[in-house]
Amino acid sequence: MKNIFKDRRFKHGTLATAVTVGFVAVVVLVNVIFSLLADRFPMDVDLTSDNIFEVTDETIDYLKNLDQKVSITVLAKEEEFSGNNAYYTQANEVIQKYAKYSSNVTITYLDLYSNPDFVNKYPKETLYTGYIIVECGDRYQVLTAYDLFNTQTDSSSGSTYITSSRAEEAMTSAIMNVTNADPPTVTVLTGNGASNVEAYTDMLATNGYVINEVDMLTGEIDQETDLVILAAPMTDLSEDTLKKLDTYLDNDGNFGKNLMYFASATQPDLPRLEEFLEEWGIVVGDGYLAETDSSKTYVMGPTYTVQEYGDETYTEKLSSTNYPVLMFASRPLSSAFGENGTSSNRSTSVLLSTYDSGAVVPADLTEDSDWSLDQAETDSYATAMVGQRMRYEGTTPLISRVIAFGSVECVDSSFLAYTAINNGEYTLNVANTVCNKDDGISIVSKTVGAKSLGITEQAANVIGGFFEFVVPVLVLIAGSVIWLRRRNR
Repeated sequence: MKNIFKDRRFKHGTLATAVTVGFVAVVVLVNVIFSLLADRFPMDVDLTSDNIFEVTDETIDYLKNLDQKVSITVLAKEEEFSGNNAYYTQANEVIQKYAKYSSNVTITYLDLYSNPDFVNKYPKETLYTGYIIVECGDRYQVLTAYDLFNTQTDSSSGSTYITSSRAEEAMTSAIMNVTNADPPTVTVLTGNGASNVEAYTDMLATNGYVINEVDMLTGEIDQETDLVILAAPMTDLSEDTLKKLDTYLDNDGNFGKNLMYFASATQPDLPRLEEFLEEWGIVVGDGYLAETDSSKTYVMGPTYTVQEYGDETYTEKLSSTNYPVLMFASRPLSSAFGENGTSSNRSTSVLLSTYDSGAVVPADLTEDSDWSLDQAETDSYATAMVGQRMRYEGTTPLISRVIAFGSVECVDSSFLAYTAINNGEYTLNVANTVCNKDDGISIVSKTVGAKSLGITEQAANVIGGFFEFVVPVLVLIAGSVIWLRRRNR
């Protein structure tokens, strides 16, 4: 009887089968390994032009240095949360990156309907499906769709729709907030016709600041406040209000406090406030600034002036100074201390200024006036300044500051969100610098529309199916053909 194990056809056929089975096993094993790795590490590739499914290098660096345990709880099943629409899909992809870049971040998807008792952990909150809770120890922050996305309301129908995603900004700022046990505090003074700077304070809040409001007439400034904001009041401040500011900035001789003031070209004369600013070395001039050189403006017109950066203390932490700060109809500023900018223990420095082709448009200009921008006297004019008071306690400098911007419009929402200019990052960096906030990162809201991958969903499914099913089948067929041919030899 013939021994089949010694048959040449059997040997070759068995070898071919073993090779085929082994190859398929390796393919399956590699698939499993990569699937497991992809669940824990960022191995996917974002093919969109704006990398809308990725997080920035700043966030990645922050997460790699995160040394506290943070839990992210999405109040929905993952397929329900990400399946709402393309924007939720993008937000979910961004959220997943946080656990992949830091082992200290965990993500849980929780169905409120199946876990109704979960809300009892947060008695002060009203929680709904789709909300996100970012938690570290006893501190937590609840995020809603209005935190994750920029929205717009249709004036005709009244319906609200998503225009772009700010998921990374919301998530990173929430983690910064809950991991910071002692966040800096900002107090916004209201009353006296002060302008609304909500866009700026919202940006500060998303970057870890606690925001309070105080009526400048009836309220008191908490001495623990790190920064007070006074935005373009339309009526002069009372002596009592100015005394509150003096007391706050003096801080019992310990200094260490800051006032940020925004002027406006529409303000009337405010003699008491302007005298107070001059004591800090800042003179707010009449009129407003325009550019005679069209290359130093934006397309909107000569009053939208591109600025030169000044004091490097307030630029050294910017990600880039290649992008300019833009000012609209800024009041001209100058130092009350002369060219040296110093007087006793007080000093001033220029933060921003026009180029030397700037000109002052008279405040009382009328249609009958023969004044012309083409014939105006040109110079470089300061549009942002800092006046400071300093003394030393041993070798430690104690400093209080008044920062003045010539235009409140520089922190308007449209200026802060416009990525081609640096208004958002710069004004945020000024606040970070004076508040000694060194442990955070600068996140500015960006209008990022969802971009197409360049292929249809059907095409994506075909490609995925090809590699998932067709390739393994082809491998099996090829192996079978080889085995049969060798067997029949």
